Amino acid sequence: MLGDHLQDKMKLYGNPACLNTAKCLFTAAEKGIDIDAHFIGENGEGDAAAAADISPHGSYPVLRDVDFVVFGTNAMMSFLDDKGFGPSLVPRNATIRTIMYKMIHIASELAQPDVQNLLAGEENKDKVAAWFDVLESHLNNKDTALRGEYICGAFSLADSHWAALAQGCEIANAGDILSSRPAVNAWWGLIKAHPSTSKENIKAYDVLPTASDIQSNALRDIHINA
Repeated sequence: MLGDHLQDKMKLYGNPACLNTAKCLFTAAEKGIDIDAHFIGENGEGDAAAAADISPHGSYPVLRDVDFVVFGTNAMMSFLDDKGFGPSLVPRNATIRTIMYKMIHIASELAQPDVQNLLAGEENKDKVAAWFDVLESHLNNKDTALRGEYICGAFSLADSHWAALAQGCEIANAGDILSSRPAVNAWWGLIKAHPSTSKENIKAYDVLPTASDIQSNALRDIHINA
């Protein structure tokens, strides 16, 4: 319900240059969840020691909700979806749900390593562009069951995954990968303007890490109705 809050803020430990961290922040904002975000660096900077105390296998990002710890990006996003407000970001229809998981697989297992390398300065723009060709083709030739303008018709977790990758392209000064593909460009415009599924006064796009956040080792807290 609008204006509701969870009893305690969740704590998210991650890195602004990490696409998985971006996905989790995006999902939390989408579902109207307050987050205390803590920066952890690869060499022990920030709150790395505190994160190490709660992450049993050294897996990051990691999320703590009171005494419950969640790690693994898909597990964290599912947890945030279930704990947050508004309709689920997982379609109920079996066919649409399967398409969502297919597009998530392409984003997270196939495209993401190339986007992460692009962010790290690797000259692999053509590889990344090829994955956004896949998204372009999907958006232009969607199954008739997918009624709506997002990846699965209605907004879903697939959009959260691809949004982090699209933001990675923009941070890496490769935004033309998005703008040169009409369907992707239109979808990205929708993502930027999309109001929170929770109906709270927040846009998930606004919490995605920026180039400035990466340079300053900063993660954005999420304050609902602050």
